[in-house]
Amino acid sequence: MSEMTSPEVEAPGPYTSIDPALERRLAVIGHTIRWLVVGYAVVVLWDAAFDWFAELPDGPLTVRAITPGEAVSLVALSIAALLAGDNIRAVGGSMILRRVGLVMCWVTAAFGLFVMITFILNLSWPWWATPNDMPAFAVGLSLFMLGAAIPLSISRRELRVIAGQVATLLVFSLSGVVFVGYAFGDPSVGRLFLRPEISFQATVGSLLLALGVILIRPGSGLLSIAASPSQGGGLIRRLGPVVLFAPALLLFFVEGLPPQDRIDALAVVAVSLGFLLLVLLGVLARAVDVTAIEASTAQAQAARAQQGLDQEAPLVARLAGNFHVVEMGELEGWDVATRFRPGEGAVGGDASVVRMLPHGQVGVVLVDVTGHGPDPAFRAIRTRDLLIHALSLGHSPSEALSSIEMSLESDALASAAVVCLQPEDGGLIFASAGHPPMIHVGTQAVRLLGPTGPLLFLGSHVGHEDEEVEMLPGDTVVLFSDGVADVQTVTRGRTEPEQLGDLLLAEGGLAARTADLVLGFGEGDPSDDQSVVVIRRDL
Repeated sequence: MSEMTSPEVEAPGPYTSIDPALERRLAVIGHTIRWLVVGYAVVVLWDAAFDWFAELPDGPLTVRAITPGEAVSLVALSIAALLAGDNIRAVGGSMILRRVGLVMCWVTAAFGLFVMITFILNLSWPWWATPNDMPAFAVGLSLFMLGAAIPLSISRRELRVIAGQVATLLVFSLSGVVFVGYAFGDPSVGRLFLRPEISFQATVGSLLLALGVILIRPGSGLLSIAASPSQGGGLIRRLGPVVLFAPALLLFFVEGLPPQDRIDALAVVAVSLGFLLLVLLGVLARAVDVTAIEASTAQAQAARAQQGLDQEAPLVARLAGNFHVVEMGELEGWDVATRFRPGEGAVGGDASVVRMLPHGQVGVVLVDVTGHGPDPAFRAIRTRDLLIHALSLGHSPSEALSSIEMSLESDALASAAVVCLQPEDGGLIFASAGHPPMIHVGTQAVRLLGPTGPLLFLGSHVGHEDEEVEMLPGDTVVLFSDGVADVQTVTRGRTEPEQLGDLLLAEGGLAARTADLVLGFGEGDPSDDQSVVVIRRDL
């Protein structure tokens, strides 16, 4: 296990790390841009008329025509971004189409690398009679970096996503420099150290494609700040484009210099300055986010503390730190995260525990008792402790549920999910007493693990059954209370748990990120307690 995540109480309001609604809007924008790039690339390939390109601010330009190799590569890469990027986001998306897109990415990246090596080693090939017949070095660089960035961007590993976004931002910044160079009458800036210059058509295509690629995963990696609804997220959404185009704006200040004295140095300095400003802006945005989250959390805790005083303060103080407990050390290959947000005051009717059991198993229990306040809170903790104790004695999850039915209070009604995990082989046995379905997120599909018996109440004597699933590397199992997603709520033919499963398949990753996504699934302040337990088997 990489690192045990302690339970977290999220502050209410907009200051959460992920805003699913905003993330979905950015994803739609990215999808639209990728379709736009495909259309643009096809038009360029068919040699459509672009006479208006010559009518730019500083008068007519000699615009180098895009070569057939550049046009074909732009079409291939734009289609690859659409197939790979959109099929990773869409639940039920074709894995065949996704794999075709990935193959096209690697082929295009290999072609870009071939172009770069040809220039660097000064090689010649019979199919390129003159240098002007060859794709530009800058095109080769863009094809190589974007072709590699797309597979990295759709990865579930955060570091790979960040690497893909950094490569994409580099292409975006370079393309911005060349675009402004063309706009102000100096197409020689497009040669990027080696002739021939990149064509204006290829420049526009690279610029749009880079934007579409970076929006494949708008809530991950470097863009997780931009997808935040807090002040820092708003700041980077407003100023980020300005910072990225800042290098290109340097051309305004060097118009009086001879081109031979400024082109090479300008490209290096401009790109370096853009990345420096972007990093500084990201640090500033993160600092603003942290400050806002801390302030919001402090305000929420103060408000709940006041409500807690009205809920029999001594009992509240004793219970508040015992609702959601993780009691286990390092466990290689597994990751656990929990989240909790009470619906009212500082205590609620939800309680959970993740504990190492005898003989190396891991027990997980999530209980939801009806009601709010100290009494349901005490009942939830007591029921949870009885269930985990039964697991510790060697009972199966269904036997644990049956063993406590006579221990419940007469007016208590509760749902519970009980899990026994075997870390060595990934075997997971569970039983659920009227609890919302657990979500088993595989690498390619989602499965809802529904209840195996009715709700718990005094003397019910209704048999519960065990069910077993296998967690493969990369799989995640999510337990949550009905305050997160209600099985009775149906939108467009899909229940809330089904919609949540769709979101996790498309956007889930590490346990902590998945827990944030689940807790952020419901919008606004919760009227019911929201509890989340996430178990993930590392790849």
